[in-house]
Amino acid sequence: MSRPLLLLLAAFAAGAGCGDNYVVGADGAGDALPFNGGTITVPGCGYTMTTRLGAEAPVVADDHLGPDPTIKHVHLGIAADPRTSIVVTWRTLDDESRAGRVRFGTGGALTQEVTALTFAYQSGIGGVGEQVRIHEAHLCGLTADTEYTYQVVSDDAHVSPMYTFRTAPDIAATPDAEIILASVGDSRDGYLVWAQLVEQLQARTPDLILFSGDAVTIGLFQEEWEEFFAAGEPLFARVPVLSAHGNHELNGVNFYSQFAMPGDEQNFSFDYGHAHITVLNDSPEQNGDLSGKIKDFLRADLTAHQTRPWKLVNHHRPIYSASTRHGTDTTLQTEWAPLYDEFHVDLVLNGHDHNYERTYPMKNLQRQATPADGTIYIVSGGAGAELYGNGMDFWTELSHMTHSALTVRVRSTMLVMDAFDAAGTPIDTLTITKP
Repeated sequence: MSRPLLLLLAAFAAGAGCGDNYVVGADGAGDALPFNGGTITVPGCGYTMTTRLGAEAPVVADDHLGPDPTIKHVHLGIAADPRTSIVVTWRTLDDESRAGRVRFGTGGALTQEVTALTFAYQSGIGGVGEQVRIHEAHLCGLTADTEYTYQVVSDDAHVSPMYTFRTAPDIAATPDAEIILASVGDSRDGYLVWAQLVEQLQARTPDLILFSGDAVTIGLFQEEWEEFFAAGEPLFARVPVLSAHGNHELNGVNFYSQFAMPGDEQNFSFDYGHAHITVLNDSPEQNGDLSGKIKDFLRADLTAHQTRPWKLVNHHRPIYSASTRHGTDTTLQTEWAPLYDEFHVDLVLNGHDHNYERTYPMKNLQRQATPADGTIYIVSGGAGAELYGNGMDFWTELSHMTHSALTVRVRSTMLVMDAFDAAGTPIDTLTITKP
């Protein structure tokens, strides 16, 4: 897509009200005016959920059923502590039904039930597309490192298959716990390849998916989101997915409505096992935020978690890339890389360039001898989008022009990364150890 068209769409998106302008009613459930966003306190969880301008305020589901409440696009997210909570998100075929709940429990028994929250958003440029209804059930008070079975319910005649998920481990109780993270991005307009990578990821049983952005070509339009979530459902219904915002998402209400994530859903962090994970929006509505409030957030976050054994950062645009298409983002290299150097971030996971590239350990824009001396940057923007030419530069240890995804196994003293293509063929591996 041409840059002028993207800029035009971004301008429309801004005009459509995709900013942080929330309207909240006195009861905390949001203003009654449709599509002005709003905030609700999530029952039983002790935190709030906020929708953006372009969406309705969230409300507790009622009993209303539309003409076809068949459940689709079930996927998991994280809004709070992944040891003790998870979010189940879904839609129905009619996008009209407001009824929805989740039955869940351990040992295969569905002994508990949570009523969903629901809201609709208006897709399309200027909000002139179809109305899409989202259902979210927030499950809190869970036990760490435990497998749960769950089922989504519209009514007794319309239920999802039975799925399972596992909560994050409590490393205080199990200090030898291992987690498997998956990293993948840039599926836009390539959903046959995306489906192949979903199958490969399923076979590797990750605990968490980190998507690096650009799931779709134009984030304001719903059509590609349908393909993305339909292909991803076999994986996403069992493994929570958290996505960095990509430039093609256009800060649209579609993106923020369909993923359940912590905080403002743009810039946030959390611990998962021995890994501290930071997710950043490097295509914000205000470019000045890259050197302003996002950089400030990043510094504060890394300062607060500098003793964590492993630090990983996920954002869309690459700080080092030898691709013939986009290449290095020099603004991010100037503004954020010094913080990665200062706090010794172990891995930075990016997309944007549709190929695979891994750097040598880098610090102060120079190659370092070992991972103990610098940060390793990985571009894996090959989840289905048209491939870009790869390249080599002084920072490049390995690059391939191929579709790809990767897994990262993390234990207290060891990190093992394995990258593979859409057929499952290995293309790269990396092991880092610490005392």
